[in-house]
Amino acid sequence: MDMRFFELNEPADPAAPKKVVSKVAHPADATAQPTPPVAKEPSAPVYATPAQTKELRDYLEMQWPEAKFTVQTAKGTKLIPSIRARGLSLAMLKAAMQADQFITKNPDVKQSSASSSFPAYSFEKDGVLYTVVIGMKGVKDGNEESIGISRKELTPAGLGIHGGKFDKNQLIAATKKAVESKIRKRDPVLADALIAMVDSAAAGGTQPISQDLMDHVAPFLGTLSQDFGEILAPILILKDGQQAELPTGNNPLVDVKIPGMNLSVKALTGSGTSFRSISDLMDKYEQSIGGDTEKKKQFSVLKSFHPSAGGNNKDKIIAAAAAAKIPEYQEAVRKFDKFKTWSELHQQMRRWPWKEGTKDQYRHFLGQALDVFTASSASKYVGMPADGKFYLGSDGAKPPAREKAAGYPSFRANPHAAAADIITYSLGVGLLNYIRGGKESAKYSQMMTDIVNKADAVIGHITVNQDGTMSLKTKPFSTLQFQFQYHAPSHIPGNNLPGFIALLD
Repeated sequence: MDMRFFELNEPADPAAPKKVVSKVAHPADATAQPTPPVAKEPSAPVYATPAQTKELRDYLEMQWPEAKFTVQTAKGTKLIPSIRARGLSLAMLKAAMQADQFITKNPDVKQSSASSSFPAYSFEKDGVLYTVVIGMKGVKDGNEESIGISRKELTPAGLGIHGGKFDKNQLIAATKKAVESKIRKRDPVLADALIAMVDSAAAGGTQPISQDLMDHVAPFLGTLSQDFGEILAPILILKDGQQAELPTGNNPLVDVKIPGMNLSVKALTGSGTSFRSISDLMDKYEQSIGGDTEKKKQFSVLKSFHPSAGGNNKDKIIAAAAAAKIPEYQEAVRKFDKFKTWSELHQQMRRWPWKEGTKDQYRHFLGQALDVFTASSASKYVGMPADGKFYLGSDGAKPPAREKAAGYPSFRANPHAAAADIITYSLGVGLLNYIRGGKESAKYSQMMTDIVNKADAVIGHITVNQDGTMSLKTKPFSTLQFQFQYHAPSHIPGNNLPGFIALLD
């Protein structure tokens, strides 16, 4: 019979080891041995404070003004402050640090917590440890000169090409100038590859690019195609006398306006696009529903993600799960009591004995939450972290190959908040399963299609091939089918707001 913690009265563990009191010999005892000297414990590491971290950021900005450096605070699974660096190689970072007498060290566990996606690097000066993470995609293993690219770096905004109207030649010139300014100094081969792609697009995308240039960008070709594609696509399409208009602000749906076409080069088939970007279309659809009670009930689930609904991303996931009455939410309420927001769920978690964040407490949490993970199916664990089976002692479950931020590390860092996050993630995945695979999945897919395909936009799917040639396929939103999407790590379930993806042939 399930019982909540505050209903339990746990007895003392009879198997707990008893304290042993050592017998110290009296000085008058002739047989007493000299007391050995007490070994000096190693001093605890001293990590840079936020102020010291900001000073290092300022120094790095002076050394490499073309790169970008931001301070990351200690939050969640990030146990200490760090610097997130973009636009430079490890060799460049080490050169700057050595120039100011920093010593390169091996990062410890706390420093490694600075990122779950990229490696952390440790530097010491005057007994203080500083942590730097280089957040770049496509860095070649074992090559400290390799740089790669960062997400959004090659979009028009990332390259510093501000909004406005450009004809084909003007856009080509502005792009090449930006590449020379932003990329040439740090990675001349990447700069050559980007300019070659611009020339290929100007020639209709049929012009191959030298293999050495394509080999250089191969590790991050997908990200390059998506981001630089916002520039390549209009160059491919524009005809003499036509102009492309780049949005002056952050238009979440339209990347570029071309005569007769509002073009979106978003990854609508990948990670998806947030409902926030189509809030106006959601408003129009809601008005069109009229008195249809069934559609209003269904729409209330999607409306939970509208900006006007209030709350943060985690609150919106919980609200949608409650509106849909999915099994995971109903079981979480039964097990942990009522909650309608993440803060309320967090308060419920704090009533449980998981304060220290030990492995045993993590195992206990997983055991208590197991009914939530299996609410939809006894054989399917919805939203349970990847290391859950190992800590629960499942047959054949192997320990994690390497420690990541999700699962036990997040619980160790902040047990009650991590427990609330994992439950919220389970609700998000449960909601995804319900909308895309439940008995009303066809109705939800049609509803999202009815909402989104009213957009006056065209999706452009650009492909840069391995030889540098490229192609662009376009389809009006009005001809596409759309589906619900949610993806996030279990330890940061609000990292991405649920949204929609286009179903392309």
